[in-house]
Amino acid sequence: MAASTNSKFNMQMLRQQLNQLFASILPIALPGKDEPVRVITAVTRRRFFLGLAILLTGILLWQIRQPALELLFLVGDQEAVSAYLKSYGALGPLVLAVAQLVQVIIAFIPGHVFLIAAGYVYGFWPALVLNMVCIVAASQLAFALARWMGRPLVERLVDKDLLDRWYRIGEKQGFFFFTIAFVLPVFPTDAMNFVGGLSGISGAKFLAASILGRLPSAIILTMIGAYGLEFSRSTWGTIGALAGIALITGRILVARIEARHTITNQTEDDEQT
Repeated sequence: MAASTNSKFNMQMLRQQLNQLFASILPIALPGKDEPVRVITAVTRRRFFLGLAILLTGILLWQIRQPALELLFLVGDQEAVSAYLKSYGALGPLVLAVAQLVQVIIAFIPGHVFLIAAGYVYGFWPALVLNMVCIVAASQLAFALARWMGRPLVERLVDKDLLDRWYRIGEKQGFFFFTIAFVLPVFPTDAMNFVGGLSGISGAKFLAASILGRLPSAIILTMIGAYGLEFSRSTWGTIGALAGIALITGRILVARIEARHTITNQTEDDEQT
């Protein structure tokens, strides 16, 4: 009788210990006699799949790190980039995707060559889809890194003065500001991903701003790669005129945004004093 009681007692103790162990890892417990089964929350599922996606992405990046790094060293030579992508055949888009991912996160690396090369190698529509998926996904990753890791990490990747210059404006202007920042060539586009992550804009709104803002330049650069050699002088002149108008308009808008922001800050300081 005593042995049976001790056995039951030991089994109960073991069950409690297992419940505590699993509860510390996931919000789910083994069902006891009078205990309801607790389901895994949506937050835990998201974290699990996010962690799994990060792990798989990391493995993939590690496997093709060498060709992607070699492609980055060719960043200034469009013809060399195109030839390099062709040499990888069906794996070329994957190598390009990794290179664009690195280029967006390391903000000072110019990325326009990759977009042009993709148009030259794969044709306009496939390259446009590939370019948009790559640069938008990379932007969201940089946004998420800034939001998760905070300012200390961002200051290692982005110039501090530039970060200070745009952070408060982005915090107040939100969706409109980041859309304009991606459209106009006067903004440090890749750095704005990190600024967005530090600001209060939601991930969904930043994604929408990234898609809308990056699409015009992606179309133009992909077209140059796909049809550039076939463009007439008038077409090149139109492209140049549009680029000039965008640059001038951007300078004017930036000046107005900064002036408005300066006035707002001065007003707030006067009210506090």
